[in-house]
Amino acid sequence: MVDDAATVPVERSLVVARTMNESAELIRRLYIGHEPRLGRDHAGTEFRVVSARAGVRDGPFGADRVHVTVNFRTATEPFGYLFAMSVVHGVFTVAAGGEHRRAGAGDVVLFPPGAPVAAQWADLDAGILRLPVSSAADLATERFGIDPADLRFESMSPVTPRLGEYFRNVCATVGRELMVDDSAVAHPLIAAEMVRTAAAAALATFPNTTMTVAHSPGPGYVAPRALRRAAAYIEAHAAEPITLSDVAAAAGIGPRALQYAFARHLSTTPLTHLRRVRLERAHRELQAADPTTGATVAAIAAAWGFSKPSRFAAEYRQRYGRSPSRTLRT
Repeated sequence: MVDDAATVPVERSLVVARTMNESAELIRRLYIGHEPRLGRDHAGTEFRVVSARAGVRDGPFGADRVHVTVNFRTATEPFGYLFAMSVVHGVFTVAAGGEHRRAGAGDVVLFPPGAPVAAQWADLDAGILRLPVSSAADLATERFGIDPADLRFESMSPVTPRLGEYFRNVCATVGRELMVDDSAVAHPLIAAEMVRTAAAAALATFPNTTMTVAHSPGPGYVAPRALRRAAAYIEAHAAEPITLSDVAAAAGIGPRALQYAFARHLSTTPLTHLRRVRLERAHRELQAADPTTGATVAAIAAAWGFSKPSRFAAEYRQRYGRSPSRTLRT
């Protein structure tokens, strides 16, 4: 059974700056080092940030709502994480990696990791999403077979307006969940799944090297013992928010070779296999649970990383031929 004490800390805060200097310091403290060009303060100067951040490994995972009543210009240091902005009101102008973008209400922008940014905004109301670069890099390796170091985001603008709208909705969903008390994100498996969902949305929405990668042959022979080590690691650590890189390291091979071995010998992917193991663990827990003590399908599903009860029920019924609630009752 998953240890309920192992939770992801979620920190929430409200910070308000009422001078230009305070605003500049707030940006440094919450986001990144920068060199601002400050104008004069006036009576209505305000930089307000409502912030929520989950304590996941490998980098920041957070959502903010920012309201700024003044014009502001700055030049930042290179970003070491994925920083996406969804503009609700106002105008945000940004230049990075040789690209210039002017974003207004309804637009989304993704700052390219590793590049400094020059930005200017006026009377801005926006949502911000922060993600570890590794979350997108691991997905790029898993789904497209490219080395994590080869992942590059090549534009700040969405591939299509419809994908931009989709990404904006994902940002809003993540933000709402992080902001509420008693958030499901406090569970490490659900936090990992939410990071993964947001990273997948970023890879699908903004031009990057996964969209242009050429087909390359498999990595060659992978010893059966490496595959056994990978499977054993998944069995032993299914209750933890493990990644493709973790499994590959335990197997003693690279992520791409691991993908190839699972596809060739098991006709699946390592993370699909992990999801099947978690479904099996949830099944066992449902069989052993007593509903009269307060055990519920939703709680057991969430404990094994299934944040959407309807999707869990569908997968469970497909695998076991009955509903999870029936298993719990019998």
